[in-house]
Amino acid sequence: MAADTTTLTEKMRAALRISSTSEKITEEINDCIAACKMDLQDVGVKKLDETDALIIRAITLYCKAEFGYSDKSEQFWKSYECLKTHLSLSSEYTGGETPDNIDDEVNEDDIKNLFG
Repeated sequence: MAADTTTLTEKMRAALRISSTSEKITEEINDCIAACKMDLQDVGVKKLDETDALIIRAITLYCKAEFGYSDKSEQFWKSYECLKTHLSLSSEYTGGETPDNIDDEVNEDDIKNLFG
């Protein structure tokens, strides 16, 4: 497979040094990728392009931490958390919304919209 057409699952399989293509292992890798994407979305990351180097790196760190890759799981978590924070503060990845410019004040119209 050419490098630019390698699936994210295959990239994670290589990063984790897993040669097995068993359906169960593939499912676990895909679940881990999905969990990471959800975690990134929870902090406001909207740009989850699977070809973006920083997104790939974040998913790689997350998967290595989850799979307990080598004895550096805690280090991978810390690295992932740092990168997640960076992505959540970058308007390039949040679509322009960062914690500093999000209007979190509740006004009368918000309440009317909530309760009809």
